[in-house]
Amino acid sequence: MKSKNIYTTRQHPFWVLFKTEVKLAIRGGDMILFGIVMPIGIMLLIGFISKPETIRSAFSGVASIGICAAGFMGLPLVFSGLRYEKILKRYKATPVSPMLLLAADFLLETLFALITGLIITLLAVFAFGAQIADYGRFVLTFLFSIFSIFSLGVLISAVVPNVKMANIICTLIYFPSLFLSGASVPLSIMPKGLQTFANIFPMTQTIKLLENAVLGNPLESDGIRFIVLAAVSLLSYAVSIKVFKWE
Repeated sequence: MKSKNIYTTRQHPFWVLFKTEVKLAIRGGDMILFGIVMPIGIMLLIGFISKPETIRSAFSGVASIGICAAGFMGLPLVFSGLRYEKILKRYKATPVSPMLLLAADFLLETLFALITGLIITLLAVFAFGAQIADYGRFVLTFLFSIFSIFSLGVLISAVVPNVKMANIICTLIYFPSLFLSGASVPLSIMPKGLQTFANIFPMTQTIKLLENAVLGNPLESDGIRFIVLAAVSLLSYAVSIKVFKWE
């Protein structure tokens, strides 16, 4: 990144950094492949081989894959990588706050999650005839899911000592969340014991919230789930701010 792009442009430094991070993400390709292309493939597979009621109950999980990839792989690895390479430390010696760089990456990962969710929802509704009982509730729940899962990604990036450890922890969380939470494989077809075990994953709970919004189940049944996820999320963000190290 050339420093003159930040200091001489008429644009706010945040948007210069954001555009640069977008270009780097596209060039890297990982989030596009695992966060967008893969969910589309899974949705098409489920759509072509499943009954309409199965599609309706399962697509919210597939729409959450972008959240899983961005929250458990994107954010922790990017944040810890910036710290490990001392990029954040260098920014502290410039007029541009390193917080702007973190914010730009956070926004980028959020957009990845939103784009995936939108594409999968459009496919499910218009290509396979899935019906959403309450669109407003679905959208708000999806945003809440991003808020919840990203809090854990930020926490991981704050507490891991290096990129190698971040990779290990992210792998141990990402793949079980991807395959056991109902994101890529419908939870309803899993054995009962595995369904019970899957309840420990935050992704499982956010997907259940989305599924209930799609099916129009009473909001009261999600009360405890919302409260617990919100409390854990707020605690995670608070701890992250407290312990995050710039170098």
